[in-house]
Amino acid sequence: MPEIEGSARERALGYELLASIFLNEPTWEQFRVLKKWAADLEESWLEELLREIEEGDPELEELQQTYYDLFFVPVSGRFVPPFEAAIRGARRQKGGKTKFGGFWGDSTLQISHIYQQIGFEPEKMTIFQPLKEMNIPDQIGFELAALAYLCQTEESWQKAKKDLGALHHWQKVLLEEHLNQWLPQLREDLAGADPTGFYTYFAGLAAEFCREEVRLLTGSPIPESTSNENIEREEWQS
Repeated sequence: MPEIEGSARERALGYELLASIFLNEPTWEQFRVLKKWAADLEESWLEELLREIEEGDPELEELQQTYYDLFFVPVSGRFVPPFEAAIRGARRQKGGKTKFGGFWGDSTLQISHIYQQIGFEPEKMTIFQPLKEMNIPDQIGFELAALAYLCQTEESWQKAKKDLGALHHWQKVLLEEHLNQWLPQLREDLAGADPTGFYTYFAGLAAEFCREEVRLLTGSPIPESTSNENIEREEWQS
């Protein structure tokens, strides 16, 4: 995995790509984007994984079915709910079946509150329709997309020479208090259920990306005044 450094725009694109994996069923258009991305970054392991999937599943039907089985069909025998509350609230026994937590919990409400504070509206995104209808805010793709949104806002604020402290505060909250608390476990849960390795790989990549982002942000000064600050939506949209 290359070092994750760069402009707010580059970071936004990274979050967008990762979010898209979990917010949309796999298509050839998505696959072509991933193959080019892997080649550009010389991600040989991913290139080989994509090649194996393409050769063994030329119509992507198995990968599409895996997407449904993992994330939408509880009776599939492979179901791993991609929701923060469900993963963090799971009961696990060594050698036994995992009992995932409920889809709504304290973390779900916290995430919903963060979206309200920053003006992020996941219900307006163009995504897989059944996922939009579920409308559960702490889905992995939504949390990653919220960080993409914050990075996009950061780019515009940089041009306007605005103070970035509040933006960095909310990025750190999403990373340290949420994504970094459950992505590694999601990756482990997927590893035992994902026959293709595709979603396991990208959950692991997202976990690594988010760890690197915290490292990057930790070196940025964050004013103490933003720690409990409620930022009005009008400020974000100005």
